[in-house]
Amino acid sequence: MRRDAVDRRGIVRCMNKLSRTDDVRLSTVRDILIIEDDPTQAEELALYIRRMGLSTQSIYSGSEAIHRVGEIRPRVALIDYNLPDLDGVTVAERIRRLSPATALVVISGRIDWLSELTLRKFGIYQFLNKPVEVRSLGRSIRHMVRVAARTGLPAVSPPKGLGSLFG
Repeated sequence: MRRDAVDRRGIVRCMNKLSRTDDVRLSTVRDILIIEDDPTQAEELALYIRRMGLSTQSIYSGSEAIHRVGEIRPRVALIDYNLPDLDGVTVAERIRRLSPATALVVISGRIDWLSELTLRKFGIYQFLNKPVEVRSLGRSIRHMVRVAARTGLPAVSPPKGLGSLFG
């Protein structure tokens, strides 16, 4: 038996158990919106997230994401900071106004940090540097999706134990 098949089954069992335990079905709505101008990176993130049992939608520009966020209504938006048309913070700010229940994560390979003030001001849950450590990202995404599913509100701060994700 291949190792990745075992890993996938383990993830699915874990997600099924989580759904029964929390009475939350994580994949009933569009869970994750990926806003990334590099199609390869967007697909890699989407593949990883779909293996977690979550649904994804990839969009390749900030302006398109802003126009479509109302119809997609994601629980979490992963936003590349360096988009060709708008910066990630601007996209996050506009998504926050249009879809207040969406948790926002900004990801960048070109800047090392965003101030805590900026994160709080725009309701950004987390800032991550590329390359993103996928297992930690997975834990963070699961937390954000569970909070959104239970409360209808975005997660406002990372759960304990995810401090290593911050740049």
